[in-house]
Amino acid sequence: MSVIDDGVPVPLPLPGLEDITDPAAALAAASAAAPATAPAPVLPPKPRALCRAVRGRSEVTEENVAARADLEEDAVRAEALRRIHRRRRGAAALLYVEEMKDVALLWDEKAGDEGDYLALAAGVALRARLGQATYQLRRAHMGVTDLPLSLEKVATGDLPTRWFDDLLRAVERLSSPQRHQVDAEIAGWELATLSPDRFRTLVRLLVTWVDEVAALGATAEETRDVSLDHSHVDDGTATLTVTGPAPEILDLAKRLDAAAHAVQDQQRHALARIAAGETGVEIPWDLHGQAARTGKRLPLGAIRYLLLTRGEIDTQGVPVPAAGVRLNLVVPVLSLLGRSDAPATLEGTIPIPAGMARELALRAPSFQRVLTDPITGEFLPVASTTYRPTSAMREHVLLIDPVCAVPGCERHIAENGEVDHIEEFDHHRPEKGGPTSPHNLHGLCWAHHDAKTEGYIDPERSGDGKRTRWRIGGLTATEVTTNRDLVTQSLAAGYSRYWDDYVQRRRAAEERARARAEARTAGAGIGASPGNGDPDPGPPF
Repeated sequence: MSVIDDGVPVPLPLPGLEDITDPAAALAAASAAAPATAPAPVLPPKPRALCRAVRGRSEVTEENVAARADLEEDAVRAEALRRIHRRRRGAAALLYVEEMKDVALLWDEKAGDEGDYLALAAGVALRARLGQATYQLRRAHMGVTDLPLSLEKVATGDLPTRWFDDLLRAVERLSSPQRHQVDAEIAGWELATLSPDRFRTLVRLLVTWVDEVAALGATAEETRDVSLDHSHVDDGTATLTVTGPAPEILDLAKRLDAAAHAVQDQQRHALARIAAGETGVEIPWDLHGQAARTGKRLPLGAIRYLLLTRGEIDTQGVPVPAAGVRLNLVVPVLSLLGRSDAPATLEGTIPIPAGMARELALRAPSFQRVLTDPITGEFLPVASTTYRPTSAMREHVLLIDPVCAVPGCERHIAENGEVDHIEEFDHHRPEKGGPTSPHNLHGLCWAHHDAKTEGYIDPERSGDGKRTRWRIGGLTATEVTTNRDLVTQSLAAGYSRYWDDYVQRRRAAEERARARAEARTAGAGIGASPGNGDPDPGPPF
């Protein structure tokens, strides 16, 4: 080895290398003597609880399950317990294992985004959304490939299916070799004698021994997230959840609380000045006029909400395009005018009360009108002979079906997709291809638009436009009902009922008037006045 001194290499003596006369030969000899692979990481000593035989006190059997549940004297319930135990150790366990093996066959780790159609195919059979189906495919592959011995214990009934689900969650962050090691350890346990709590404790201990870092789960920093959840009750509300390291969330809460207290204090001063007779006083953050009407400060919770939802978001100089942010509100015109309480929909999937819709519409700077049939809700303008849909057609597709049309996909196409032709448009002979009309248009996220282009998925809409049949990767096919404007149809059905009732009442009144006139004519002779009869019932609207 040498160093450079004024451009001239100068030998640098290294201890222990003075006797090497042929460096190339020495390097070759050292390489031959080195191990082919790096040694496996050395595990810490095994915990004492895992060193001895892992077993419980006694096994729960079909014969003693009623006694252990203190139901021996109740013959009916005791027999029900025995049937449950027999089913769980037999038919139910075998069905669970068979389905997991079948689902695992659909997993293709090397497919990447192209394997998405396999998850779509699995979702058809599992009746699951795309994200759920993808998770189940990955989970089944992990169970069959990395935990085969434990899965065999499930088939024999020694390892309950619920316990195996817990085991899969516990080893998710381990590597495949580590999962095999966990599997080998559990295979030696007397599982039928363990209690649920004992099994869970031992699994946690085992995973910690195999990989302490993985056993800790995601770090607090890795959990930073903001997620939106819609209310399970259609009351027009939603929840924004902020998750992250506790110090950061506590700091945010304290800063928000301090700001809310400061605003509330200023509201108190403003209200006091107004009460003293001062005019022209502005109450800070009284956006809806509640404090001015009631003469009371807003609650701290309401102020926190206003600060979060109306406060300026600082992006530190990064421009945010204003045109890309909008709320899609579909409201029947009669509800908008206050003549009906038919609900509206926000972003195509969130039902909201008519009153809330009117309030949102009142604050909207502009409207996009889309003409539809008053009975069916179908798009009225004729089809276009050009490839690109008109703005009204695109609005119609986005408002009626704002998420990707592929069964199970939940991606919103307004931000992550485009409007696509179901039957391909023929650029050379437009009259021969699929028309550019809402009947032949749907929204696809970019990933599934590419999959459709590559031929992994192929939709075909029925002639009446009410159903779409999807062929998925040549594996399966499923048929879905085309999304419709249900609000318009509901209103139209109600109006039809009102009109039919009006017609029936009018006919009945005419029949009664005719009968009375005939009776008077028969009693008084020709020329008798028929009388006024029943008054004509007015139309229902």
